Amino acid sequence: MTGKKTRPFSIKQNISSLNQQIKTKEKLVQKIIDQKRDLRQSYIEAMAEIRKNTSNELASIESTQNNFTSAMDRLDNEEEVFSLEIKELSERRAQLNKSLIDQNANLFIPNKITLTLIIIALITLSAGLLLSQEHSPFNRPSPEKEMQD
Repeated sequence: MTGKKTRPFSIKQNISSLNQQIKTKEKLVQKIIDQKRDLRQSYIEAMAEIRKNTSNELASIESTQNNFTSAMDRLDNEEEVFSLEIKELSERRAQLNKSLIDQNANLFIPNKITLTLIIIALITLSAGLLLSQEHSPFNRPSPEKEMQD
């Protein structure tokens, strides 16, 4: 009978030991479950942060592109306005230059004509004076003086 008594006792010990092992393993399984839950939560949070950062980066990229586009549009418009103003000013300058040339040409032509007329008059007067000096009857000595010589 003693063998029978030891057996149930060892069976009880085995059962108790197995219970202890099961509880330990269950705790380990629970730890693994908790770690997996924490890992999932960490993954979800990391992905949410990445999505948020990606959204922010995309928004930042889009904002940068919009700023660039609007700045380029503004500069294109300013360039076009200044080009048109330059064209207008150039046309006005060309008109003023033409007007000045026309005005100076009008002044130059009469001056040239006047100068030409003055030169012709001087040449005519000079020629007339020379001719009058040589053929003037008053410049010749009188016939009486010619005879005395």
